[in-house]
Amino acid sequence: MKIKNCLFIISFLIVNLTFGQSEIKNDSITNSKLEEKEKIENPREYIKKETIGGKLDFSKLYVGYGGENAEYKVYLYSIATWTYAVKDLGIEKKEKIIKLWEEIYERKMTKDEKKAVDLGLKEE
Repeated sequence: MKIKNCLFIISFLIVNLTFGQSEIKNDSITNSKLEEKEKIENPREYIKKETIGGKLDFSKLYVGYGGENAEYKVYLYSIATWTYAVKDLGIEKKEKIIKLWEEIYERKMTKDEKKAVDLGLKEE
């Protein structure tokens, strides 16, 4: 009986220590993301620099979905993902986001692309 109780207590402690450490690791990851976000002094310039070929280039993220129509929808979804990231960096107004996108890509957005921006601006 004492052996069963000891084994139970030991297993409880092991499980508790294991999951307790994973919470600490998740916390430190979250904190490092916040610190990285706080380090960006000029989000507009950061977005311009990282949109094409950088950390904010989501065009290659959704590759391999088949036909032309599917690829176009994936392209629009990448715009929605980019919009969400831009909003997270502090630019929250639709007009400013569209203007920034048009500056980066040096062309006007289509109606479908603007709808994708709306999708990226929706709350979770």
